[in-house]
Amino acid sequence: MKLNNVLVTYIKENNGTLAKVKNILKKININYKDVVREKLKVSDFKNKDLIIVIGGDGTFLKAALFIKDKTPVLGVNSNKAKKEGFFMKANTKDFEVKLKKIIKNKYKIAKLTRLQAYINNKPIKDLALNEFYIGCKKPYDVFRYWIKVNNKKELQKSSGVLVSTAAGSNAWVTSAGGKKIPIKSTNFQFIVREPYHGTITNKYRLLKGILNRNRFVTIIPEIKDCIIVADSTSIEYKLKKYDKVRISISNKPLRFIYF
Repeated sequence: MKLNNVLVTYIKENNGTLAKVKNILKKININYKDVVREKLKVSDFKNKDLIIVIGGDGTFLKAALFIKDKTPVLGVNSNKAKKEGFFMKANTKDFEVKLKKIIKNKYKIAKLTRLQAYINNKPIKDLALNEFYIGCKKPYDVFRYWIKVNNKKELQKSSGVLVSTAAGSNAWVTSAGGKKIPIKSTNFQFIVREPYHGTITNKYRLLKGILNRNRFVTIIPEIKDCIIVADSTSIEYKLKKYDKVRISISNKPLRFIYF
């Protein structure tokens, strides 16, 4: 891969990883621009050959929100002792070796499935690499809504709904009781968090499920002050009562570098 223009994005507390990465880029004579996570903007990602993300998975997910084209991404874990780093396939010790492998085309690309959400048939700008959360703005409020999956529809109460990708099946949705899916799969899943069983709403059929890429999940809030958010890092999109939220597989996967 020819690396003429690289973007490096990072967290402020990066354990010296930024300085080490920049020194190696200079050593190999690669032109780069570095931008702290909090100041990222769409224009930073234009005409780049590679995106290097320094930090942990949260920083990786934040950067992914800006990537809508085919630019590949390499994650560099800034602190292996403290960061899970599921998406981080390099660290300070092996970064130079792996960067040279990228230059020599000795690397692999996984096209990670992402999710697209629509509010009243209008797509929101953010794609979810891990999951969408749909629920009340205040997490302690009860979310009342209709859910529709595979032509089945029911009224539910819960603390929210997660719709997750295969990559995201290793994150929040697993903690909520979902299943792990192979990372390269184009299937996705939904799970209802903490369903409320009362006298009116007590027999739910649509609490969780794995769907193929041709399916979608529809959520219609029956209350106000609800939101949908991508990967816990995007802006919160406000939902009005009876807004129709539809979530399905995006046609823009993320190109993820691994070795």
